[in-house]
Amino acid sequence: MFLFLFCMSILTPVSTVVVGMVMRKHPARDRNWVTGYRSSRSMKSQEAWDHAQKYCAGIWVKEGVAATVISAAVMLGCYRGDYETVSVGVIAVQLVCLCLSVIPVELELRKRF
Repeated sequence: MFLFLFCMSILTPVSTVVVGMVMRKHPARDRNWVTGYRSSRSMKSQEAWDHAQKYCAGIWVKEGVAATVISAAVMLGCYRGDYETVSVGVIAVQLVCLCLSVIPVELELRKRF
């Protein structure tokens, strides 16, 4: 059971790194409501859209790498403890951090455009 929860705890940050790397190499080119970093501020102009894609990708890669290392360390540290509860907490913190990554992107867009 520990191995399953460990893998699930690592899944979100690893996915964040992969999506960030894909966004960095192949950002969404046209403004749309389907792919890429989407907000009303990023969709105001093509220049803002392009900048938001690259900026968000960089944040996601850095955040994902940090979250992967921290999550793995926390999960391995509680191997003999209450790892079920810890894994739920780890995943919850990861998702909150992922949602909070919107803030620096929006601040950058406000400052730049």
